[in-house]
Amino acid sequence: MNHKEFSGLIQTSENYINENSDVLFQICLEQLKLYLDNEDLIELLRIEFVPIYLQLSEIFQKKKDTVVLGIAGVNGSGKTTLSRFLSLLLQKDGYYTINFSMDDLYPTKEERVELAKNIDPTLETRLMYDNPLVKRIFESFYRWEGPILIPKFDKSIDDRFPEDEWQIVEKKPDFVIIEGVFTFAQSISAESLSKIDQYINSKVNELSDSYNFMDFKIALLAESVENVIQFRQQQEIELRKEKGNNFGMNPNEVEKFILFFKTYLQRYTWPLENNPIIDFVYIFNSKREVTKILSPKFNFVY
Repeated sequence: MNHKEFSGLIQTSENYINENSDVLFQICLEQLKLYLDNEDLIELLRIEFVPIYLQLSEIFQKKKDTVVLGIAGVNGSGKTTLSRFLSLLLQKDGYYTINFSMDDLYPTKEERVELAKNIDPTLETRLMYDNPLVKRIFESFYRWEGPILIPKFDKSIDDRFPEDEWQIVEKKPDFVIIEGVFTFAQSISAESLSKIDQYINSKVNELSDSYNFMDFKIALLAESVENVIQFRQQQEIELRKEKGNNFGMNPNEVEKFILFFKTYLQRYTWPLENNPIIDFVYIFNSKREVTKILSPKFNFVY
């Protein structure tokens, strides 16, 4: 795909929106609760949601087999919203679609406490994935042999839900959508890293090839760390509206949380802007407006 072809994709998206506005608005307003002005919502659909949906549909028509989309992005960038939108629209088309977050694949609380005790206190934080679990689930989708059980993680208790509440994938999906902050993370040179960061980097390296089976790769990035803090604070406000004032983090806790992760975002997430495995990168400003779309894979900026 080149710049001209991407421009054509945007035009096709505009036509699709005109022809399917009722369905798209119903998904966005009633199911996703996206309380945006009509103009802002149409722009979000035009340049992000619908083009990605159209690309997935095209890949499926050519592949005639399970299509896997990976979404990476900074905290609060809209990964889950995009994932849910695509799932709902594909399901309306009659496709069996599965979506889950890499957050669901963190080690258990007990496992992280043990890591903190034996290696470093930092590892009690939800920072790394359960690599054997990630590889097993990814392999199960790549070589379908039967039902897959995917954990669900409850951040309110900092641990996984009981197994009877996990997601069961009973048949081979048409689409799988996987999203997470450190999806596609690639290890870096360990020479200048501290001992604990060398350990984390080695764990990132263990998964670096695990994303190769994904058919389409998206990254959602912010212009600055300050924007990420703002995104996450707004996210927490919405969570408290939905679940009560005792749920989630207050603004000070959000800032502390993001600043702790800043180093790892700069090391493993923001570099995706230049990673040639990524199909599309969307960069947002403080108002969540897309300021740049680029493709490291196809080497164009829109």
